[in-house]
Amino acid sequence: MVTEIFADECCSLLLSHQSMGYKVSRKTDKMEPLLDGVIVASQNSGAECVQVYDAGTGTLLKSYRGTPCAYSTLCTLGNREYLLSAQRDKPLLQAWIMNQYESLQLRLVVPGKVSCMDINCIGPKYCVIGIDEKVYLYKLTTGRLLGVACRHYQPVTCLKFTPCGNYFASGGEDGFVYLWAMSSFVDALHKHDSLKIQPHFTLGQHSDKVTGLTITSSGTKGFLVSSSLDHTARVFDLVTGETLYDLVTDRSVTSIACNTLGSQIFLGHDNGTAGVVNLLPHPPIGDVEVFKLGTKCHEDAIRCIAVTTSGNQVITGGDDGEVKVWSLTNVAQGTTSSTAKHPHFALQRLLHTGRGPVTNLMSYKIDRETLGASELNVQEVLAPFVQDQTSPFFAAVVVPIRGRGQVLSHEEDLFYQAADIRSGVNTTEGQEECLSDVKSMATKLKSVNSELYRFAVKSILGD
Repeated sequence: MVTEIFADECCSLLLSHQSMGYKVSRKTDKMEPLLDGVIVASQNSGAECVQVYDAGTGTLLKSYRGTPCAYSTLCTLGNREYLLSAQRDKPLLQAWIMNQYESLQLRLVVPGKVSCMDINCIGPKYCVIGIDEKVYLYKLTTGRLLGVACRHYQPVTCLKFTPCGNYFASGGEDGFVYLWAMSSFVDALHKHDSLKIQPHFTLGQHSDKVTGLTITSSGTKGFLVSSSLDHTARVFDLVTGETLYDLVTDRSVTSIACNTLGSQIFLGHDNGTAGVVNLLPHPPIGDVEVFKLGTKCHEDAIRCIAVTTSGNQVITGGDDGEVKVWSLTNVAQGTTSSTAKHPHFALQRLLHTGRGPVTNLMSYKIDRETLGASELNVQEVLAPFVQDQTSPFFAAVVVPIRGRGQVLSHEEDLFYQAADIRSGVNTTEGQEECLSDVKSMATKLKSVNSELYRFAVKSILGD
């Protein structure tokens, strides 16, 4: 009796939901949440040069076929639509659409072998590339070279855009760290006799090679952190360009990352240890000693380090060829209850191994369906690179039109000859016949124009 009453109540509840417009089924349809995806590229990866993993389960989600990627060159474009990287041994870039296994047949030629690269994520898409001591800036929608900056004395090792996309930072083997404004490149492009492009700020100089750059999510209102082989990591204020903190360690810092708030800085060292530096509450401005800080994570140097958007997980990649996921736990330093707790790394899982030293590592939110989709509605446009720095007033304007390549059923009627229309007819009968032909042609042209308009709207809007 109780079972029957419960069944009747369930049926009435389902009927009420159906009447309200809800979709009811035996198996509840829920939108799958975004996953913490990890993109990995290794030095000896073979034909499948890039892999995508699920940080939560360790599942391999996707692989991409191509040439091994150069260090610090793996980037995403748009709303995670494209994946770009530089080839390790050739002056070429390669690109993939996120749901496709093979790389695009697109010729992205650059002046030399790329040492580092980054792409802005907001506004018009630009790609900044480091080649030897020079920094090249390209506009991806046209492939046009906007400018070349020459300020470093030794090869550029790191490039990083601010979240707003209006600035980017560069670091080199000479130890210098510069902040560049996009407006400087655009302004120089519009001048015939322009001087060399100057940096917005000279942030500082390390005494050894710069190994990594990271910027907080607040962009120019936040700060930039640089790491170096001189056993230090420096925190710069992007508003004033001044050095806030100089984090001094007992090992060479080979990689660096920070969480979304910028309250924690993660350091990877050349002996395979990783450590965390808390910037909240803010320490006094100046030197901050962080000696003997870290957890043994890899057998060799940690070349890449990334933080998930939640800030609770850290992903490390080392020269030992392994990529690991770590959770942060607080371990008390001391015996009293009032002793401050320090974050400690706890191993969760091993994601990637056996493909040689890790060269690139990224962490971002991803939709599983995007990687496996048969067709992806790509909004961004990529164009072949052109090594041309002439005045933009004389450059060709490229207007991309997206379409599905559909063929009209009566495409032979779109254009036709009108040679049979007689001109200069004197007789009334001939004039009437000519006028009738002209009216008939006008009617057909209106019909064709209307069909062309509908086809263009349908192709562009993707309906």
